[in-house]
Amino acid sequence: MNSSLDNSCLIKTVAVDLNNLLQLPDLPEEIDREGLARAIEPVIAHLLSHEFERFLQLCYRFDLGEGKVKTILNTCPPEEVSFQMSLAIIDRQMLKVILRKKYSDY
Repeated sequence: MNSSLDNSCLIKTVAVDLNNLLQLPDLPEEIDREGLARAIEPVIAHLLSHEFERFLQLCYRFDLGEGKVKTILNTCPPEEVSFQMSLAIIDRQMLKVILRKKYSDY
């Protein structure tokens, strides 16, 4: 398989996982990492602003490290925090899918 196809399948898998966890609106069938981040950004922004405790619980569920969360919160401009947090969540979910696939093959 070529890597762009692998990446596309990976993003679709992550999109389904995130859709189930975050109850996202309908996502386009063809979506990339940044597009998925833009799709979940409003949900993340809402959680950061109005339900911070729930946001932290989701970060724990995503296994997004406390250091990563603190770094984004402390170093990103306020208008970029929700997008950068969305990218971090997607990257972590992608890594989890890759690891599941890798170790399920053994």
